[in-house]
Amino acid sequence: MVLLWDLGQQRCVHSYAVHTDSVWALATTPTFSHVYSGGRDLSLYLTDLATRESVLLCTKEHPISQLALHDDGIWVATTDSSVHRWPAEGQNPQKVFHRGGSFLAGNLSFSRARVSLEGSAPVPVYREPSFSIPGTPGIVQHEILNNKRHVLTKDTAGSVKLWEITRGVVVGEYAEVSFEKRKEELFEMVSIPAWFTVDSRLGNLSVHLDSPVCFLAEMYSADLNIVGKPEDDKV
Repeated sequence: MVLLWDLGQQRCVHSYAVHTDSVWALATTPTFSHVYSGGRDLSLYLTDLATRESVLLCTKEHPISQLALHDDGIWVATTDSSVHRWPAEGQNPQKVFHRGGSFLAGNLSFSRARVSLEGSAPVPVYREPSFSIPGTPGIVQHEILNNKRHVLTKDTAGSVKLWEITRGVVVGEYAEVSFEKRKEELFEMVSIPAWFTVDSRLGNLSVHLDSPVCFLAEMYSADLNIVGKPEDDKV
């Protein structure tokens, strides 16, 4: 639901039941006559704030997180790493409604959800973006192997990679394979204390070292390929 607030009266003066799920991003035209909205329902809508007329511009494969209106286009960022530019009549948004397919936004959220459930969902005006900036696939799954040197990851493209933490490099890339199966194949019968933690919340691999835990583990220099050290030397 999109809400229009009057800051002077400190209350909501209008509500627009356009989306069927949470709204995460908004962008208004320079005159504040129309608003672009996107959210968890994967859809981008344009709504006339005065007439309540709304039109579905496009649908995405991922929830829309940010919008940026610029001249005759609107940049759309989603939970995916790529950014897309879609056509938009920034100076004269009323042109879009002339293409047809518009509807009147209600003021109750259940009314829009009911329309969708009844199979009468609007048809998007645009099928393809006018420009795309491809992003790097983000890491969505990771596992620290029991040798406490390697981390197995999987990204949004389905690629599975093996990382060497002590060097910060990829030492194995397995394309689209089963993450669980590869983890079982890399299993080693060793017991090494945990000396770091890992997270991938931002789509990349972040390694965290905390004292004194980071000094608990040790390995032979030979296993780390450190030359000039005795065979029984540990680090």
